[in-house]
Parts: sequence; structure tokens; C-alpha cells
Amino acid sequence: MMGPDQIWPEAVRTLERGQKFALATVINVRGSTPREVGAKMIVRDDGQFGTIGGGCGEAEVFRKARLLLDEGQGARVAEVDLTGDFDQQQIGTCGGIMDVFVDIWTPDRDLDAARRLAVAAEHNRPAALLTLVHSPGEGSVGARAIVDSSSEEGRLASAVEIPRRAMAQLVARTGDGVPALIEISDNGGANPVARVDGDTARLFLDPISGAQRLVIAGAGHIAQPLAALGSMLGFHVTVIDDRASFANRERFPTADQIVVRPFAAAIESLLLDKHCYLVSVTRGHSFDEEVVHTALTHSRGAFIGMIGSRRRVKATLERIGEMGVLQEVLDQVHAPLGMDIGAETPEEIAVSIIAEIVRERRSGARDVGNLGVKLGRLKPSS
Repeated sequence: MMGPDQIWPEAVRTLERGQKFALATVINVRGSTPREVGAKMIVRDDGQFGTIGGGCGEAEVFRKARLLLDEGQGARVAEVDLTGDFDQQQIGTCGGIMDVFVDIWTPDRDLDAARRLAVAAEHNRPAALLTLVHSPGEGSVGARAIVDSSSEEGRLASAVEIPRRAMAQLVARTGDGVPALIEISDNGGANPVARVDGDTARLFLDPISGAQRLVIAGAGHIAQPLAALGSMLGFHVTVIDDRASFANRERFPTADQIVVRPFAAAIESLLLDKHCYLVSVTRGHSFDEEVVHTALTHSRGAFIGMIGSRRRVKATLERIGEMGVLQEVLDQVHAPLGMDIGAETPEEIAVSIIAEIVRERRSGARDVGNLGVKLGRLKPSS
């Protein structure tokens, strides 16, 4: 999975070479589609970077992007219909429609914006790309601006007035990290809409929240396959351990970051926000206690999980509770961590852990499929 931490640095590198590119972004979906809203790819004269799902749909967008590149300017919405022919013998898993916005980025005009987005992604700073994707009047489709915490009011490249109230709502949505199609209402608000076309201008708010981060505390036998799976799924992977003989590049070749420090100090140095998934797979009770307690006291909405038997989990969390952590906070710790798939080997346990993380990320579901809920410790979702 290609994330913003990869797309935007590549955009910067392309523009710094003096090369223009077409950016294709999924701005709306209807039905079942291979990629979510916000997925994007860069199309250049020499190929592409990233993906919006592959297959014939992506190939058609690529073709239209290349035509736009040949023209050298402009922007358009490409509708990708994946419903197929219902008379065919086999119907694929995707049967929806994607609206993909394609526009041209050039070195002289867009390098500064790309750099700002790349920095936001690298440092997990809330920011968003705001683009005019539909205009029934004379507005310049493709006009764009950067939204961040300093944004108040203004114009979108002289195309659309953004009132103060609407901008405040856009800034709040940027912090939430959820992309959306937006229209500016008559009362000056920014309202989500379900279609690209309409009688009013449509804006696409594309938050640049950085990569989803997987922080693995403990560099033992479970951590190795877990880090590999995290990298394969597009997470920014950080491995922490106080032993350099375990936490090193030879054992974790795909990890983005390896930190050799005491667990508490390492975790305190990280920004544990809602885009972060921290799992404790350490070598002992005392280290789990150190990891989870530090994470709970420094987290701003992060997913926090810990492996272990019911007895080990219960004892560890009771000790953390005695340190003053509220029970309602402890009840949100994913422990014992993992989906109930009967895992036994380190590789199978890693699969069960990453499965719970993906399920939580995509659906927020917590039920008896989670080991923590099944064993009566993790509170199920309502």
C-alpha cells in the first residue's frame, strides 16, 4: 500500500528534476472498489508511482493522465466503472464506481506545495490539500491550497471564496484525517457531499496525516514477522528494544526506524496519536508493564496492545492500575492481543496481531473475534 509518506516525497523528487506529472486521486467511491477515497498515483512520461487499485480501471486512468500530460495543463474527473457486465460468467470482487481526479503538477508552480505536504507526512503534522474538483461556473478546476492549523480564511487560487467558518471546519476535518468531498453552503459552512457534480462548487479535502505507524516494542521472535507484515501493508514500522544485538538492521531489514533505547525513554520520544498502533511483544512482564504504562500516559488516541496469557495480562494491567491509570483507560488496551485464529507459531501470532490492527483500523469492530473480548478483558465496540 502506497502511503502519503511515500507519494509526496516522490512528488518532490520528480518536480526537483524539472519533470511535471499528473496526480490521479480517488475523490469519491460508490459501491465496492479496490482502493479507498484518497488513494493516489503519480503518472509521468516514464511510468507511474503508486496505485489506485490496478486492473483495467487503473489502466484507463493512466491513459487519460498521459493525454493530460501531453496537453501540459488542465484537470478532469475520470469516472471508473468497475461494475462490469452482469451477464459475464465471473464477476470480480469489485463492483463499484470510482471518481478519480487527475490534474497536472509542474515544477515552477507546485514544488513548494509538494514540499510542504511531504514535510507534513514525514512529521505526522496535520495538513491537507484542498482542491477545486468541480465548478459549474467560471471557477478554475484544479485550483488548490494547503490547509493547516494556521488557516483562517482566504481564496482558493482566486477560484472560490473560503469563509472563516468554513475554513475552521476544514481545519478540524484535517485534524481528523478523513478525506471528503465538500461544498460551501449559503451560510458559510463546509458540508460533505456524496457526488462530484452539482449546482455548486465541489472541493476535495485530502488530509496529509502521514503514514499509519506500527510501533513494535520488543525485537524478539514475534517482532520479526510482524515488522515484515507491517511494511508489506504500508505501515511506517518502528522497532524498539534496549538490546542492540536484537534491534538491528540485519534482523529487521524492512523497518523504517530502529530505536535502541530503554522502552520508556523510546516511547516518550514518539508522538503516539490516533494514526499510531503500538504493540508490546517484549521478553517479560516488567517490560510489558513499562511499555503499556508509558504508552497510556503519553498517548493521544493511539491503539495500544499487548500479547500474553490471560493471567499475564491481568497481572500486568492490575499493576498499571495501581499506578493511577483509570480502569476505563485500561479497558481500551487490546490485550490479549490478536484475532482468534488458533495461532501458535511466531509467524501465525504476527498474522493474528496485524489482523486485529487492520480490522480495528478499517471497521472499529471489537467482538469475540478479538482474543481480548473473547477472554473477557477488552471492552467490545458498541
